[in-house]
Amino acid sequence: MKNDRLFQLLYLLLARGHMTAPDLSRILEVSVRTIYRDVDTLSMAGVPVYAAAGKGGGISLLPGYTFDKTLLSDEEQNQLLFAVQSMKATNQNVEPLLRKMGAAFQKPAHNWIEVDFSRWGMGQTDTARFELLKTAILGRQVLALTYCGTSGATTQRKIHPLKLIYKDKHWYLQGYCLHANDFRLFKMGRIVEASPTGDTFTEDYGDDIPPLDAEAPPFSMVHLKLRIAKALAFRVYDEFDRSNITPEPEGSFLVEADFPMDSWVISYLFSFGADLEVLEPRGLGQSLAEYAEKIAAHHRT
Repeated sequence: MKNDRLFQLLYLLLARGHMTAPDLSRILEVSVRTIYRDVDTLSMAGVPVYAAAGKGGGISLLPGYTFDKTLLSDEEQNQLLFAVQSMKATNQNVEPLLRKMGAAFQKPAHNWIEVDFSRWGMGQTDTARFELLKTAILGRQVLALTYCGTSGATTQRKIHPLKLIYKDKHWYLQGYCLHANDFRLFKMGRIVEASPTGDTFTEDYGDDIPPLDAEAPPFSMVHLKLRIAKALAFRVYDEFDRSNITPEPEGSFLVEADFPMDSWVISYLFSFGADLEVLEPRGLGQSLAEYAEKIAAHHRT
């Protein structure tokens, strides 16, 4: 508790230059006598802090003093500030930490980027889910999940949550599934319910946790060659890598990309309507036509 207060005292002096003992005692919620004892402790530890009596006096650090940061280059300090600032994306309250680090490094934490991972209109829901999973990971809490798979069926699982991963516009929870006795990825949006079981786990999976890219995708890939009308240019640039797009003279776009060959790709391509033409592979266009006929028949009944 005392060490934490000493750091707070040092951060306040770095940030504000000098302060009176009564002001410090009020902020740190200790007596003025305790503040002076803390000043003596910092001084004995080699921190150049001193107290001046009289009007305009107070407790100060010698001019030019900075927090010992010799182990960190200027670029590394900026990287640390950015890393902490990026935590705002998950609605973490990092402002006090940013102020302390900015004071310690004697540089402002410029708010030059803002990231929001929550879905439109789902900010509170996503934040609560993220907080629950983060707490479970850090507290090594066993979680009970109700999960919806790609088949549409929901399953009940117990897992050891290990890591939150953001990839390709989606959050994933990586954990050890006690049902499968193996590591699994769970897409956050498909977690219907998640709750701690009250149990904790002690296993240290360490280097056994597979990297995300090392896991084989649960589907085969197919190379697509598409022509998309200029009316959907916004979708072309939103959803495909620029290197895979070739604008055509009349305004349409040739797009080449690798996609998972499952039922999802049919419904995805169908969303482009009549503004899409499948050039390759042959047969996929026929599958789209059959899908359209199935939908039409469904709505005619």
